[in-house]
Amino acid sequence: MRDAVTYRFDPLPACDMCGAPESAFIVLGRRLNRSQGPWPRRRTGIATTICRCAGCGLVFANPQPVPPSLGVHYDVPPEAYLNYQTMAAAEERFADEFAWLERLMPVHPGMRSLDIGAGIGLQMTAMARHGFDAYGLEPSEPFYRHAIEKTGIPADKLALASAETGAYPPDYFDVISFGAVLEHLRSPSANLARALEWLKPGGLMFAEVPSARWLISRMANVFYRATGTDYVANLSPMHAPFHLFEFTLEAFIRHGAAAGYVVADHRHFVCSTYLPGILGSVAARWMQATDTGMQLGVWLKKPHQPGASPR
Repeated sequence: MRDAVTYRFDPLPACDMCGAPESAFIVLGRRLNRSQGPWPRRRTGIATTICRCAGCGLVFANPQPVPPSLGVHYDVPPEAYLNYQTMAAAEERFADEFAWLERLMPVHPGMRSLDIGAGIGLQMTAMARHGFDAYGLEPSEPFYRHAIEKTGIPADKLALASAETGAYPPDYFDVISFGAVLEHLRSPSANLARALEWLKPGGLMFAEVPSARWLISRMANVFYRATGTDYVANLSPMHAPFHLFEFTLEAFIRHGAAAGYVVADHRHFVCSTYLPGILGSVAARWMQATDTGMQLGVWLKKPHQPGASPR
């Protein structure tokens, strides 16, 4: 069990992605600072409110729990955070992601890529194998050290920094990636806007994030309501994996209209159903057919001219 953490709780005055005012927030329920299980009323802890934006569908903790430092959540041994049995699956996912990229833009050796939240450097390694000059940002020192000392990432290619503190020239990268990152950040919109400055006109930015439409969490919420609780399954702002946001395609479309990018393509990934046997198989097929899988992947394009079409 983690040591006690003292949080600061900051209310959100507006939706982080579309800017809708607080009056557009719909309260979904509460989330404990620990795993809730099916009977959260039997567990003690601190709870924060979970809301949905009526404008774009973004789901978020409000107020936002802010730890004394990011290290409280993420300065852990990579072995304790990562499931190394899934590394082969991660390599397969990167291959699929690269094939997707090739369908959206011409790719040639020497192009520059940036992985924000590089972790132990797997994405950087994969991009380098495809001929990219691969860079990365990683704010957690244990992950940064692992990437250099064990994965073999060149130290001059990986910075111990975040999108907020990293520094690159404008229009420098052809491809930028946020893989399982935006949901952990206090302001996804600010990080997207910052990265967009580094992206070349015509370049692509990829984000994979938890989907606010995930079928399983919606089913769990129906169960919670049926059993008379006001808890919800969305997010985990004060326990691993420390998710602060769940996203919709509409959230990226609306934010892009203000920030200067367009959605070039998107896909929902089923991932795990957490259901046994035939129930899991049926749920997976339903999620595939209805775009209600666990993860949302979006490719965001920086037009050559402001306001230009993505195609």
